[in-house]
Amino acid sequence: MVLSMRLSGKIPLFFALWLLAEFAAFTLVSGMVGLLGALFLCLLTSLAGLAMLRRLGFSTALQLRRAMAARSSGQTGASREAMLDGALVGFGAVLLIIPGFVSDFFGLALAAPSVRNWIQERMSTGRTSRGPGRKGAPTLVDLDPQEWSRVEQPKEPDRLEPTDRRSS
Repeated sequence: MVLSMRLSGKIPLFFALWLLAEFAAFTLVSGMVGLLGALFLCLLTSLAGLAMLRRLGFSTALQLRRAMAARSSGQTGASREAMLDGALVGFGAVLLIIPGFVSDFFGLALAAPSVRNWIQERMSTGRTSRGPGRKGAPTLVDLDPQEWSRVEQPKEPDRLEPTDRRSS
């Protein structure tokens, strides 16, 4: 519940920053190639995204048919990695369809297999939300004041130093 409240407050901020970045990128590109050139590039990337999504739809339908045929014959179907890869390609195609150069940049990045493999590795190791080496450890424990108490740590015993054995 706390996470959804924090996330819902960040969505409008993220959207505003994204629009600002898109406006700045469009202004920069239109300064380089002109307004008509920038509009043409937006149209071109949207058409490329539609073509990618159409190709993905056909290949996904073909993979689904193969997986169902394999499952009926007792073999294993499509793997989780293949499904995630297809979802990332689809998300990249949708980002290409959305007008704007920032979304096009991320859409083209998701079209690259090396970027998709990097994302899959991060998702499989659980490093997307936690620091390195802390797999499975919670990043935040939220307790009410009556749910915790402070306990003093026991002090380490003083180290005994060797005594001088002088003859007296």
